[in-house]
Amino acid sequence: MSRYALLSVLLLVVSLAFEVSSINMKNGMGNTNTMPEDEKDVKRKLTGEDDKLPYSTIYIAVTQAVDFTRLFPNGGNIVSFLDDFIANVKSNPLFPIQGSSTTQKGAVFGPSSIEVVNAPDGVEVVVNNGTKRRQVQFAGNRKIKFTPVDDPFFFFHGQCVVTSGSLEPSMQIRTLIGGPIRPIPQPVSTSQSCNLNLCLGGGGFSCIAIYSGSAFVFNFGKGVALNNKAVATGTSLPSTFEAPPLPPPFPGTIIGGTGAFEGIEGSVTIATIAGTTGPIIVNVGTGPTFDRLKPVGSIVQVISVKSNMPLPPGP
Repeated sequence: MSRYALLSVLLLVVSLAFEVSSINMKNGMGNTNTMPEDEKDVKRKLTGEDDKLPYSTIYIAVTQAVDFTRLFPNGGNIVSFLDDFIANVKSNPLFPIQGSSTTQKGAVFGPSSIEVVNAPDGVEVVVNNGTKRRQVQFAGNRKIKFTPVDDPFFFFHGQCVVTSGSLEPSMQIRTLIGGPIRPIPQPVSTSQSCNLNLCLGGGGFSCIAIYSGSAFVFNFGKGVALNNKAVATGTSLPSTFEAPPLPPPFPGTIIGGTGAFEGIEGSVTIATIAGTTGPIIVNVGTGPTFDRLKPVGSIVQVISVKSNMPLPPGP
């Protein structure tokens, strides 16, 4: 090879090397390996890891019973639903479930701040204007050990609406000594749509907007029947000691953020690990209607967040 030809080959190699280096610098990669099968790409392909959501954070939301509301399509609460059901009961009643909603607002904590314990004995409540006492169960047979002082700028709130559902055959129960056998309807949600906000500081203005539309099979009438069924006669009214069911976990998608979380992307999973007693029938006479219902306890939910940006720890 002539000296001129050798010089031309060397210049070509230098030119190609300079071009690749320039492209790497332009893409912010510096001297990183751009081969598609580098260690990082292999790991991602083997594990299914999504590099766009590298941050995982867990929060615990605690919603007091008084801050959780369930409404039916006619705008009435569970009291009017039961009253209407008893007044219009048929062999195959067709009460609408679609459009029922739940609204909640609870405080948010870090996982280390909350302890949930087993509660097989439930809780004692007073009924009939203090003349009777009975034991009722928390959903899942678990309860929060204590609720710490919350940060008012860390909270979780929103609404879920039943988008499809059905009505299973009623459960027939005797609620109080000497009382009549009453049918308790069994409305079952099969899917829901939720719009929720997870606010994490910033004076209450740094929030993550969450949307969820998914299957959600949950019989929210079973707890009413279980915790109001008398299983003995005489002066005592023990419950069945069968706990009301917990709702299933469900996924959600982050659709935006405010304050410090503008531009956030990601996903969430919400799982309920402890719940209230559900409605408790009180002051029930021999007439056709229920007088008043009141749940006891707190709803405890684990919110697992995967995001494209780091999030602050809970208080």
